[in-house]
Amino acid sequence: MKILHFIPNLKKGGAERLAINSVYSLQTLSNIDVQLISFGSENDYLFLTNTIIWKVIPAKVIPSFSGKSMIDVQQLQEYISEYQPDVIHSHLFETEMILAHILLPVKTKRIVHFHDNMHQFRNFQLKTLFNKTYLTDFFEKRIVLKSYSHNTTAICISKDAKQFADNVLPGSISKKLLHNAIDLVRFQPLKKQIKTNEITIIGSLVNKKGQQLAIDCVAELKNRGVELHLNILGDGVNRKALQNQIDQLSLQNSVTLQGNVEYPEQFLQSSRIYLHTAIYEPFGLVLIEAMACGLPVVCTDGKGNRDLIHEGENGFMVWERDPKLLADKIELLFKNEDLRMEMGEKARIYAQEFGMEKYVTELLEIYKS
Repeated sequence: MKILHFIPNLKKGGAERLAINSVYSLQTLSNIDVQLISFGSENDYLFLTNTIIWKVIPAKVIPSFSGKSMIDVQQLQEYISEYQPDVIHSHLFETEMILAHILLPVKTKRIVHFHDNMHQFRNFQLKTLFNKTYLTDFFEKRIVLKSYSHNTTAICISKDAKQFADNVLPGSISKKLLHNAIDLVRFQPLKKQIKTNEITIIGSLVNKKGQQLAIDCVAELKNRGVELHLNILGDGVNRKALQNQIDQLSLQNSVTLQGNVEYPEQFLQSSRIYLHTAIYEPFGLVLIEAMACGLPVVCTDGKGNRDLIHEGENGFMVWERDPKLLADKIELLFKNEDLRMEMGEKARIYAQEFGMEKYVTELLEIYKS
């Protein structure tokens, strides 16, 4: 079987990491020829891509209402025509737009991966006529849907994503729920656990990840006399604003912006709790990675992560964006080590269901269906 995975670039992100891990795991199987193709050369995962076949093939599509769209896909078209893939597996909407302008071999099965609720697919509404963004999305959706056939399957990473796909895609397109997976070899507890006062949060420093709430939670815990240190992993446009918040609350010794790191498992392995405050979370790959390292999770509701939290077993879901409520759960775990360890072990066991070996087996079944 010949498989091509496509993604715009390899900047830090859950979709990018899953695409790399999928290709790495697939290539270990017999009778599988698999490659990862990106349209840009940006790569924050050089330490991972040196173990797979990764190619950069420039391609770009900028649609226009006036009919003067910018379409540059010739090099990509030539490569696909020569390679003759059995499966094309696409990640993120930019890829959908580019592949909509490619003539695929008749035999090729299309896999569209819903890593989130791609807003470009939302249904037409009356306000679409009066909102430029909504109108553009609808225009792009029509282009993309014309390129899908009966041989197209949508993979949805959470129940929330599947509900969205069921609502916005034609009934002729099959929709499959397939939760994300992680590298369980990388993410596991240290053999000898060291008790620290560290907690960790991982995610791009953008509005939807909601790290401001995490910082407010640390301030609340400090006022209660709970001594801890929060490591915020990731980078983005909100870095300066978050640092200003840390400074204004005099939390320089309690919160550190670590930026992008290649080995987040090192921070998880030295933490006691994983904190996650995303406003919207399509699934929560980092939650599973934290659980695999033996950490109970304290998080806010991001919809997709509802699939992962078993309340009071492997973590706590806080349904209101209230730093005091988050602080209550963290304080409970900090002051009850037996409970924290019990929940951490249940989290570790639960995470074993999300290994790449099982994931790839289910993925191949979808490819062959």
